[in-house]
Amino acid sequence: MQILIGLLFVIEAIVALLMVAVVMLQPPKDQSGGMGSAFGGGFGEEVFGGRTGNVLSKTTVVLGVLLILNSLGIAFAMRGGTESRLATREEAPISAPAQEAPATPATPLDPMLPAAQ
Repeated sequence: MQILIGLLFVIEAIVALLMVAVVMLQPPKDQSGGMGSAFGGGFGEEVFGGRTGNVLSKTTVVLGVLLILNSLGIAFAMRGGTESRLATREEAPISAPAQEAPATPATPLDPMLPAAQ
């Protein structure tokens, strides 16, 4: 199980890094430059042609879905068989309630007050 969890964490890191890269390559909405122009200008347009926004948007959605599904997989793998632990756990024996001590009148803290009899 530990190997599976380690593999899921590696996949999570790779998908997260790919998602960051794809989001940074996307062209800005207002055509003022943005982060995509800082990393090579029109690299995405050179690779994908005029459909850059469409391809990168779909890739972002696919990577986002993979990230969420992988995170859920990690969560289920990390919870690790709570049903089996609950089924094998022994209940503590129920004991009789403790007997209460008889109530005795308390002496007052103030020495000027008379004690209760």
